[in-house]
This record gives sequence, structure tokens and C-alpha cells, in this order.
Amino acid sequence: MSDGPSPARSSRPGSARIVILAITLLLANTSSAEQACDDSPLLPGMYRAADAPIPTGPPSTTEPMAIEINLQITELDHIDELNSQFRFEGYGDFRWCDPRMAFDAEAEGRNVRRYFGLSGKVPYWDVNLTIANSLGAIEVTRRLVEVFPDGRIRISGYFNSQVAALFDLRRFPFDDQNFEIQIESFTYNSETVELITNDTRVSYAPSLYVPEWRITGIDSRIEKTLNVRDRVPFSRAVIELHVARVWGFYVYKLWIPLFLIVALSWSVFWMQGESLANRIRMAATAFLTVVAYQFAIAGSLPKVAYLTIMDRLMIASFVLIALTALESMVVVKLERVRPEHVARLDRMSRWLFPMGYAAIIVTIAAIHMR
Repeated sequence: MSDGPSPARSSRPGSARIVILAITLLLANTSSAEQACDDSPLLPGMYRAADAPIPTGPPSTTEPMAIEINLQITELDHIDELNSQFRFEGYGDFRWCDPRMAFDAEAEGRNVRRYFGLSGKVPYWDVNLTIANSLGAIEVTRRLVEVFPDGRIRISGYFNSQVAALFDLRRFPFDDQNFEIQIESFTYNSETVELITNDTRVSYAPSLYVPEWRITGIDSRIEKTLNVRDRVPFSRAVIELHVARVWGFYVYKLWIPLFLIVALSWSVFWMQGESLANRIRMAATAFLTVVAYQFAIAGSLPKVAYLTIMDRLMIASFVLIALTALESMVVVKLERVRPEHVARLDRMSRWLFPMGYAAIIVTIAAIHMR
């Protein structure tokens, strides 16, 4: 009998070669497959046709979808301190990854699908971004939607809105304000959508000019918010524009005339020998002038319940004029009982009143500026 190899033994090397070949082909197909925007393999069967139904909900993943928020403020106006609001216009750029939107660029002969205009159904899953502190409708004037072969989505365009703001006017007219634009998804909480920002992509136009205000900076942050209607916090992107009031108008046209009116009332300190009626008439004239002046500039002052620097300065001016009238009454009284002290009191008042007024101004400034 021959001792040659059995048929079973002879078939093993061939079977092993077939298995190795199959594994090699599988690995080759996997490694040559394109990558989706989330770094997962993108096989030809996963491509989405241009006429395929649009996803109506978020992807079925355990991690929330990251949406990048970019914004450039191009216009800022209608700053209303009384109603605590302002209006802005900006260029928005919103980006995220949805592998379900991937398509075969080679088959379609284009590297990006573009959709222009505002009409028609949106060609993507709508994350329903909105401005949380908007006071009315958000007007979108121009929009461009771009879908890339790997599933990346970019929406850019111009929009504007009237937005609520919180003003702190205690340091008026030397106040700084922070105008916030709060962007979040109205529908999807932080378990589904996570907003992200990049300070390098949050800015304002170099040509942005706002009367009475000076732009000092802009930054962004992400915070979690939980409202009464929510059970899970929402991810919110807060764009904060920092502005400072240009105070030259108030100093040159309001403060300097006010100082001159108060200083005019001090002329009674040089009216020795005058009757009480004449001295009081001068102080009363200055007092009534400040009252009329206050009514004249009321439209330029914020109508708030608390005291601003300007309000405290007005009160100090009234008090100084009232003390001037009181000093005149004391002088007239001394002329009858101790006439030798009259000239001395007037000379002291010529220095004490200006110095006291200056001290009050410095104190007010120190309290509000610290």
C-alpha cells in the first residue's frame, strides 16, 4: 500500500489560502472605503441619493450632535435703554456632521450640493436653532445651504432680530454694557444637540459704527440652561458684545453748563452789604435755572428707578445751591449781631463751596468706578 497524503490533508492548504484571500479582500475594501465626517467607514451602499427622503429626526447615536456656531455682527442699532432692548444684524455660519447626508461625489459629478434662497423645504434635518432672547420674529434675508460628500453640513446667511438686553446704568454716562445674543435649539436638548463656539470665528465687522457707543470686544461661551418647560438642560451659545458709552456729549453739553450754573450762585459771596432779598434772589435764580435745565435734558437721561452718576451730580448741585442760600441768610443775620464775622464767613465760603463741590464729585466717581 502506498503512504501518500490523504485527501483531507491535501485540501487544508487550499482552504487556508481561500480564507486568507477573502480576509485580505475584505480588509482592502474596508480600508479603501471613504470616511464619513464622523470618521466612520462610508461604503458605497450608504450614499444618499439627491431625491432620497430628508431625515426628520436626529441620528441614532449615543453622543449628542456637535453644532459649531460662528457669527459676525455687521450692524447694531435701536439701542433702547428704557425698554431694555437692541437690534442687530449678523452673518451666521452654522456647521455640523450628519453622515446620513453623505453622497457619491464621483457619481454626481460635483463636490458639494448647494441650495440657495429661503423658499422650499430645508434639505437637511432641521435642528431648529433660534435666538432665545429675541423679542420678535427672526428675519433671515439671505441663506446658503451646503452639503458635502462626507455628510458635513454648512448653513450660512444674514439674519437680524430685536433682542432683549439687561442694562446697568448706575455709572451713566461712563457705563459699559454687555449685549448678549443667546442661540439654542428650541426643540432638542443637550442630550441630542451640543453647541460649540470658537472665539476666532465670533467677531464684529471692522466697519461697525454705533452712535454714542464704542465697541470694546466680543467673546462667546457655552452654558446649560434649564427653564420651567424643560426636564433636561439645553445647550446655549452666548455671544457677548462689549460696548462702552462715548461720554463726551454728556460732559461737554450737560456737565460743564451745570457746573457754571452752580458756580454762578457763588457770586453772592462777593455781595457784601447787599440785602437778604438780593442774595436770595441770586441763589433762587440759580436753583430755578438748574430745574429748567433738568427738564431740558430729561430726554437725554435714562429713566430708571435707581440713581446714576448723573442723578447724584444733579442732587449735589441742588444741595450746593440751597446751602448757598442758607449761607446768605446766616450772613444777613450776623450783620445785625456780629458784623465783624460777616466778611470772614464770605471769604471762607469762597473756598469751601468749590472745594466741597469738587470733593462730592470725586466721592461720587470713586463710589461708582471702583
